[in-house]
Amino acid sequence: MAIQICNAPRDHGLGVARYHRDMTGPAREKHFIRAWREYRGYSLRKLADMLESAPGVPLMTHANIGRIETGAQPYTQDFLEASARALGVEPADLLTKDPTKEGEVVDLLRILAQRRDEQTMAVLRALAGKTG
Repeated sequence: MAIQICNAPRDHGLGVARYHRDMTGPAREKHFIRAWREYRGYSLRKLADMLESAPGVPLMTHANIGRIETGAQPYTQDFLEASARALGVEPADLLTKDPTKEGEVVDLLRILAQRRDEQTMAVLRALAGKTG
């Protein structure tokens, strides 16, 4: 496999690993894991304590979570799903939604999705400009 030194985003082509200029490791896609943790008011240790692969079996240490947040270590699907459960969001939200801009909207939509009563649906239809 060839290695390229660059500042550009990750090349998704086959056979090429792109590294940051400082050679700290492969360039990683941006995510909002740290932002969601901070938005919820959790420390690294608190989040690590909440993540278990099985009852009483830690999935990840706080140090590993810190490395994932800085991009020094890749996240796994298991970590992403467990973190999303602990933070009260969907796994995709950790990758695509900035809680400082969309956090309250995500929280409200989650609450509304759980309520399927007629009044809630009427308000949502009115906000969307739909009738019926």
